[in-house]
Amino acid sequence: MKAILFVVVFAVVKFVYVSVLKFLMLGWFTVTTRFMENMLSNTPNGADDAILWGRILGFVSHPMLWFVILMVNYGYG
Repeated sequence: MKAILFVVVFAVVKFVYVSVLKFLMLGWFTVTTRFMENMLSNTPNGADDAILWGRILGFVSHPMLWFVILMVNYGYG
């Protein structure tokens, strides 16, 4: 009985965790996309600003890039 309860609780927790994670990823993508669209349409040098901020937001939001950059800089890549 405990094993069945454990499996059910595990499945529910995993479902909630994955749902929240997907919601956060979609929200981050939507916010950054709207930010880029506003920058492209409202400023004379919007493309340059959007590229700069895209790199900054991409770097901040993807910590795996930090490891790749460190590996390449220190000769492990």
